[in-house]
Amino acid sequence: MKKIILILIIALFLVGCGSGYGQEAVSYNFKQGMGELKTTFLSNAPPDKLYPGSNFKMILQVENQQAYDALNGQITLVGLDGTYFKVQPNFRDFQELKGRSLLIPGGDKLYFEFDGNAYELFQNSIQYNNPYFVEIHYDSSLDFTDTVCINPNLYDTYDSGCKKKERSSYSGQGAPLAVTNMEQIVFPSGTGANVEFRLELANRGRGKVGYINLGSGKLGGKLITCEFKGKYLVDKRRVELKEKQQQTKVVCKTFLNDQRSYETPLSVDFTYDYGISEQHQLTMIR
Repeated sequence: MKKIILILIIALFLVGCGSGYGQEAVSYNFKQGMGELKTTFLSNAPPDKLYPGSNFKMILQVENQQAYDALNGQITLVGLDGTYFKVQPNFRDFQELKGRSLLIPGGDKLYFEFDGNAYELFQNSIQYNNPYFVEIHYDSSLDFTDTVCINPNLYDTYDSGCKKKERSSYSGQGAPLAVTNMEQIVFPSGTGANVEFRLELANRGRGKVGYINLGSGKLGGKLITCEFKGKYLVDKRRVELKEKQQQTKVVCKTFLNDQRSYETPLSVDFTYDYGISEQHQLTMIR
């Protein structure tokens, strides 16, 4: 009898632990903070030191640490000196690299092989160092969502509903491109009020953001008008960021009929292209 009771206690303990883990996994929000692609060459591929006339392999691991898929990827090796090294191919591509999710908590990984040949050193040389770059370009997306308090009554900043927050800051949404700040402004308009959400976007990664395309904006599931503001606009829904100007602004607005404060979700989505350049080095010794 005691053995049966002990077995039941252990079983209940294991079930409880399992349920807790499942709840933690289901409730985890991957779309927070900053994430981007991480690249690593496998050990001894390429070797730290190469010898004249030798063959070698370069195996690059690309890991998606974003909360979004990386699409239409292009990998290029740039800056290899053809007098000393030949690497084929020097270009690889991929269609899709899955981002972090409940199914792939660590993000998906891909491996790319490059075949290399080391030529000869000059007659009096004992070593040659060749710095080069691994450049990766890809397309991705960004989803911004927050629960906001809407208060159309300009003369009552707090009622029985909720308290409006005029400015909010964010650590990121799981990508290099991030909504970092949002300002909410309400002003009267006829029998109701207009509300504006002014979003600040910035690149928080180590790479460069190129074009950003504005998708849809919704307040409480209802479409609202959104457009880019500021410099480098291609049009109101597309902007091209410059290398030294990796930030922009979006304004979303709509008319409010309600007179009482209430909480509702605000969401805006984007697509963009991104580029990373990392320096490495091949070393040949005699």
